[in-house]
Amino acid sequence: MSGKKHLKTIAILGYAPISKILLAIVKKKIMNLTKICFTLLLITSLFSACGITELKTIEKNGLNRPTIEVVGNKALVNGTLGRVFYDLFLETLNKNPEIETIVLLDIPGSVNDQWNLKSCLLLNEKGLNTELLNNSIVESGGTDLFVSGKKLTIAKGAKIEVHSWAGAKKSATEYPKDHTEHKEYLDFYTTVNIDTSFYWYTLQAAPAHQMHFMTNKEIEKYLGNKLN
Repeated sequence: MSGKKHLKTIAILGYAPISKILLAIVKKKIMNLTKICFTLLLITSLFSACGITELKTIEKNGLNRPTIEVVGNKALVNGTLGRVFYDLFLETLNKNPEIETIVLLDIPGSVNDQWNLKSCLLLNEKGLNTELLNNSIVESGGTDLFVSGKKLTIAKGAKIEVHSWAGAKKSATEYPKDHTEHKEYLDFYTTVNIDTSFYWYTLQAAPAHQMHFMTNKEIEKYLGNKLN
């Protein structure tokens, strides 16, 4: 009888270190999970703050917030482009895989060129077509989003605006053609199957603070390879 108790005691003592190890592992995993959750919460809060700041900038400049309305296999886009639009665009595409064409209505440009390029590349990667109605008007970054389509449809009366860009120190035309400042844009147009001559044309069409609406001849010349 006493021998069995002794064996039982040894067994319990043998399992004790294992229990402590398992408990330590569980605690470590909980701590790691807590850190991950905190990091995700921080990132989400940061993105939300960026979105709020961008919306304030849009409203301050008297522009319209981005909206997307899905009608059948088309998504009707309106408003200002940027980070907020990208998030909305990505969510819309994920929830509506039947979308084939992006119809651009009144797009006054972008408040964040980097995020706008992401939207353009997303549209292009999805193989979506783009369309302008007879009362559509796309400007600056809106034009970039339009030309990113697989096939471009332009109704008579639609307006496509282009102009140069300017940084904090110099305007685009002040940089030599082989300068790295041009590379991102040249790579972008190559990716979306637009000849890079279009980029150089936009720099000469109008200064950054002015606008030039493309003529039918210019549209045919620079976008003709993708016209539907």
